[in-house]
Amino acid sequence: MKTQLMTRGIALSLLVLVGVGGGGAVGATTKLSPTVKTAHSSKFGNLLVSSTGFTLYQLGTEKIGTIKCTGTCAKFWPPLLLPAGTKPVAGTGVSQAKLGVIKRPDHSTQVTYNGGALYRFASDKKPGAVSGQNVAGFRVVVLAASAGSGAAPPATTTAANGGGYG
Repeated sequence: MKTQLMTRGIALSLLVLVGVGGGGAVGATTKLSPTVKTAHSSKFGNLLVSSTGFTLYQLGTEKIGTIKCTGTCAKFWPPLLLPAGTKPVAGTGVSQAKLGVIKRPDHSTQVTYNGGALYRFASDKKPGAVSGQNVAGFRVVVLAASAGSGAAPPATTTAANGGGYG
């Protein structure tokens, strides 16, 4: 009787686990949603965007492997963060090999592309907005030369005209 109850308990546990996993077979792989993907901007060409379509930027004065945008800067330029223990996933048109992570000073994990940390601009209120280009030294991440200008123009903002983060 005790063995029978244990067997039923194990079987029930397996059913619950399979049910939680979406009904698939045990050990089946699940497709992860992309952390970043591409979107087309008529002004810049193909840009790197977040999974929700918001434009991603990099700070031109940050060297690879460093984070300068913290504190107040990070309020205006929220870093693209990942939950601990996860890895970024490339969407269509994005090179998985160029995605990486960096630990921030607060120990959170930020996504990088081609070594540079990725940020959103808080003033971009809808997907596709590119209002942060050349603000405080940040630039959009252009993935490939295309119908737009083919490359993001060089950053021109300085501390004297609105920059000064970092």
